[in-house]
Amino acid sequence: MARVALDLPLRANLSALENIALIPLYQRHYDAAESTRQAQAMLDQLDHAGIALLRDPDMTPAQRFVTKLARALILKRPRLVIDRPGAMLYDVPYPAFIGKLAARADMTGTWEIYDFNWNQVLYNQALDSE
Repeated sequence: MARVALDLPLRANLSALENIALIPLYQRHYDAAESTRQAQAMLDQLDHAGIALLRDPDMTPAQRFVTKLARALILKRPRLVIDRPGAMLYDVPYPAFIGKLAARADMTGTWEIYDFNWNQVLYNQALDSE
């Protein structure tokens, strides 16, 4: 399982690209060039290549979420859990935002969203507008 959550912070002194590249570098033992290539490919896949050089303090909440999502997706696990996206994505209508990212990402597993019950209406509205 891979997880995207508020309590899994980014390294503030690293760029989005470097935060993502840490995963293949340390977990899969790729060299720095290959790890960076994979991280850039993940940002390209999510249509957010422009955030590659931004550091955490310079990112919007949505950009920070995309970086965390890319970090989780690069693990290539069959299950992705997004924990309380509203706490991370307060600058965009997040059910639709997550839906667009899910449609772009090449992932064969399942995406599960855990959120407060009272936010269910937001997901229903996002589905109705599609």
